[in-house]
Amino acid sequence: MAHRATLKDVAAEAGVSVTTVSLVLNRRPARVSAAKREAIAKAARRLNYVPNQNARSLVTRQSKLVALIVPDIENLFFAALAKCVEDECAAQGYSLIVANSDDSRAAEHDLMQRLASRGVDGVMLIPARESCADGSGAELEKDVRRTPCPVVLIDRLVRCGWCDAVGFDNYLGGRLAARYLLDEGHERIGVVTGGTAETGADDRLRGFVDAVERAGETFDPSLCIEGDYRFDGGYRAADRIIDSGATAVFCCNDVMALGFRHRMAERGLHVPGDVRVIGYDNILKRFGLDWQMTTIEQSVTDLASACWRTLQGRMGSTVRVESGNGRPWLADPQVEVLVPKLVRASLA
Repeated sequence: MAHRATLKDVAAEAGVSVTTVSLVLNRRPARVSAAKREAIAKAARRLNYVPNQNARSLVTRQSKLVALIVPDIENLFFAALAKCVEDECAAQGYSLIVANSDDSRAAEHDLMQRLASRGVDGVMLIPARESCADGSGAELEKDVRRTPCPVVLIDRLVRCGWCDAVGFDNYLGGRLAARYLLDEGHERIGVVTGGTAETGADDRLRGFVDAVERAGETFDPSLCIEGDYRFDGGYRAADRIIDSGATAVFCCNDVMALGFRHRMAERGLHVPGDVRVIGYDNILKRFGLDWQMTTIEQSVTDLASACWRTLQGRMGSTVRVESGNGRPWLADPQVEVLVPKLVRASLA
C-alpha cells in the first residue's frame, strides 16, 4: 500500500513544526511568515498531501458527510434532486452519500442505522411509500428520533408536524392541473395516480377532484387508475382511459405521461387533438426527453436549496444541544411548503 503523506511528512519537508503545518493548512490564525506559508503549500503539493477527514472529525466533531435517502433512484425526479442536492453540499465543502430504499420500510430502517454509524452530520430523507401508509409513520418517527443527527423529511409526509420537512404543495398542484383542463372545456377527464397510499400522490388526487367538483362537474372514479410513477404505469392505463371516451388525462408525473402518450401513438392518436395530456414535475427537459409537455412544475433546484438550507441550519445547532429532547428539528420542527406552477407547452 502506498504511503499516505501526513502532517509530520509535510512539516519535515518544509522545515517547520507539525503545529505550524496544521494551523496553516487548516487556515487557522497563526503568526507565520508568507515565506513559510509558501514553503508549507509547496511541500503539501509535492507530497500530494490530502487531509485525513477522520482525524479532523475527532477535533471538529463533524464528518463533513451528509446523506440523502431516496425511494427510487431510477425515478427521474429523485435522480435530478440528488444531483441538485449534491451541488448544494459541495459548494459548502460537504460530501453527499445517496442511498436507495426501494420504497421499502425495512430497507429505510437499515439505511438510517448504517448511515448513523458512519457518523454523517445530517440526513435528508424522502420516506418510503410504506412509511407513508396508514399506521406506518410511527415506525419511521421512532427511527428519526433514534438518529443522533438532524433529519429533514423531503417531499413526503411534509405536514407530519413532528420533524423538519420541506416539500411542494401537492394539493395545489392537483388543483392547477384540473383548472387548466376545465378551462379548456374538458368534462370527462382521466387520472393516472402514483398510488394514493403515498401522501403526496393522494394530495394531488384530492386537489384535482376538489377542483373538478367545485367547478360543478362530476369526477368519475372509474377513470382514476393507480400507476407507479413509472413509464409502464402510464402506458398500461392508457387503453382504459382512452376507451372510456375521456378527452383529457392528468398523469401524476411526467414519466407516466410519456408512457400514456407512447400508447396513444401506437394507436394512431395524437396529442392534443385526440386526448389532452398533462404531466407533473417538469423534469423531462433535464434528461433531453420530450420537453414539449404541459406539466405542473416542482423545481428540483428550489427543493434542493430549501432542504439543504434547513439541514445546514440544524447542523450548526447540534454543538449546542445537550440532550435528545433539545434537538430543535424535533422539539421545534419547521415546515417549508413550496408552491408548484403550471408550465404550458404548445404541443401538449
